[in-house]
Amino acid sequence: MTLEHIQTIRAGGKVYRYLRIPGQPRVKLPDLPIDHPEFLAAYAAARAAAPKQIRATTGTIAALCEAYLRSDSYLAHSVSYRATLRRHIEAIREQAEDALASHLRADDIADDLAPLKPNVAGARLKAWRAVCKFGVEKRLLKSDPSQAVIKPKAPKTDGHPPWSAAEIERFRARWLIGTVPRACFELLFWTGARISDAVKIGPGMVGRDGVLAFRQQKTGDEAFVPWACPLPAYAEGMIEDRDTMHAAIACLAGHMTFLSTHGGRTRSHKALGTVIADASRSAQIIGRSAHGLRKSRAQQLAEAGATTHQIAAWTGHQSLSEVQHYTESANRRAAVTGTEQDRNSVKRPVPPVKSLK
Repeated sequence: MTLEHIQTIRAGGKVYRYLRIPGQPRVKLPDLPIDHPEFLAAYAAARAAAPKQIRATTGTIAALCEAYLRSDSYLAHSVSYRATLRRHIEAIREQAEDALASHLRADDIADDLAPLKPNVAGARLKAWRAVCKFGVEKRLLKSDPSQAVIKPKAPKTDGHPPWSAAEIERFRARWLIGTVPRACFELLFWTGARISDAVKIGPGMVGRDGVLAFRQQKTGDEAFVPWACPLPAYAEGMIEDRDTMHAAIACLAGHMTFLSTHGGRTRSHKALGTVIADASRSAQIIGRSAHGLRKSRAQQLAEAGATTHQIAAWTGHQSLSEVQHYTESANRRAAVTGTEQDRNSVKRPVPPVKSLK
């Protein structure tokens, strides 16, 4: 028998289970095997105590939300993005109560966004637009009021800062080849992958051509990283980084994914982020994250002369405008320092001309 709505979380070598019914608070279940009589009794009691799901009245905003959450449009998104969408749509459904979808106006959506912080409001507006678009497609709405709502402007920020060359060397000096933090660091740094993708990368993704290809969880687009093939001309100076990465991950090799735990389990992306954060603090590196390594790789590729499209192919960036930021920064730097090739070239001094007497 399959137990429905069981959420399993693995952290610190332990397993925690919860009853997680959509739209309701999760309930902690005993730390026992799932087939243990006491676990089954606690599960049955939690299910019995949970409020019965009552479908919303047809024609209401709540009913529209519920229909969208059952739709193929919703299921087409990644697991992580579905969780974010569901959280916002559940909030919309609860606030709407018995309000009719036909009465929904742009002002109603704007009022819902008003008390939220800009980043949260932006995510909520995406949820509104997903629901409204679905409603129009299914002829449950005559028009899409969400399109008239202006997306709140978030304060400008550079986000996760890239690691400097000095910080990268300090981390490497603190965590030597053969340690787990070093293996995690080098894989993230070489691939430029997000942590949600890095934990799933494995030997099976390396093709016969020596290229590591993987589909990204966030965007669904593929990224292509030179793994064992000859490096492209713009990356020839990075061969040492690649060799270092291969040596570093050797201590974790032998499983389906490169960064598996010693027990062979796939490491969670939260655990990977924690490994880098804790190891950075131990190396006296403050304010740097796993995502910052992704930016460092893009930055180094730009400074080496890679084009916008070449960087995007490697890192998997979906927005070329975002990658353009790295290339423009590299071009400005090169304007006063010269290209990497210029910096690496050794110029012999011109001998003085002897005067003829």
